[in-house]
Amino acid sequence: MYKKLLNCVLLGLVLTSCDGVKPRISVVCEENRVGNCIVKWETTPAIEGDVKVYASTDPENIPEDEPVATAPIGNQWMTVVTDDPTRRYYFSLVFGDKYRVRTAARNIIIPGVQNFRDLGGYPSYETHKRLRWGMLYRSAAIDSPDECAVRELKNIGIKTIVDFRSVGEIGRQSAWSKDFRMIRVPIPVDELKRIPEAVRAGRVKSDTVYRVVERVNRELMRKYTCEFRQVFDVLLEAENYPVVLHCSSGNGRTGIVSALVLSALGVNPETIMDDYRLSNIYLDIPTASRYAYRLPVSSQEAITTMLTAREDFLNAAREEIENTYGDVDTYLREGLELSRKDIRNLQRILLTPME
Repeated sequence: MYKKLLNCVLLGLVLTSCDGVKPRISVVCEENRVGNCIVKWETTPAIEGDVKVYASTDPENIPEDEPVATAPIGNQWMTVVTDDPTRRYYFSLVFGDKYRVRTAARNIIIPGVQNFRDLGGYPSYETHKRLRWGMLYRSAAIDSPDECAVRELKNIGIKTIVDFRSVGEIGRQSAWSKDFRMIRVPIPVDELKRIPEAVRAGRVKSDTVYRVVERVNRELMRKYTCEFRQVFDVLLEAENYPVVLHCSSGNGRTGIVSALVLSALGVNPETIMDDYRLSNIYLDIPTASRYAYRLPVSSQEAITTMLTAREDFLNAAREEIENTYGDVDTYLREGLELSRKDIRNLQRILLTPME
């Protein structure tokens, strides 16, 4: 799991020291079930000395007065115990008193909500900046959360929740929604909802379901340009932040929207795909598909395929964009009609200088 996470969540920074050595530092941070964080790292080449961790509830202001944890760099991991597990902490790691990396837990434990994670920290190579932590989140369905979940959402400061599900997918809403600005941007995927029954009836073979998902993703890019633009309109208003984007599983429509936003921010395609694949770690597929336990095995396999973040699924959406517009940048400019000013404003809101 350690290697897998390091490969999927690369937050490496290449920094120049006085002697000209440029170490590559890769850091991942995971929240555990009791509110503390497990921090793991790799350095290339090896760095001598200790890593000191400084913590703050403000991602843009992490004073380096007194470290909350220290460990030899060679250990490659540590547990950071914070003062208040109900609050969100952001960390500055200082390696050998020379090199700094800011990080936070990518995953956030929200009771009853799956695949909830922060899009912060990713490098924008076009601008030589990185995404701010604690501003933009992505998630699976947030439906009638209990009091603890609402409290956790408030603890991390969520103001706006953008829901991509159609009316038929949304469960009963309770008073909790009054605590946040709820914005519906329905992007229906009715064909995917019919897959289990189609497999059971023999109209679709379970081993061809992935082709159906690819076709649906291509259709999304053709049919819902206005809806994708709506999402950007929400993100272009600074007062809406922090924002969470979600659909049913958090890897389909949310994965496509997240990829578009990251592209607009100058994040490279490899990092975007790394983020997309994280749903395979943070989405508990057996729990998410428990409604299918009484269905035939072939239907269960179809649902598992639908809930898996396969590279080909996201690539299908990108290929549809390229077939029509040539590249993603042109799609953002001509398809979504985002001006250069819009892109600059989005970057101003969501990007911050590298350490």
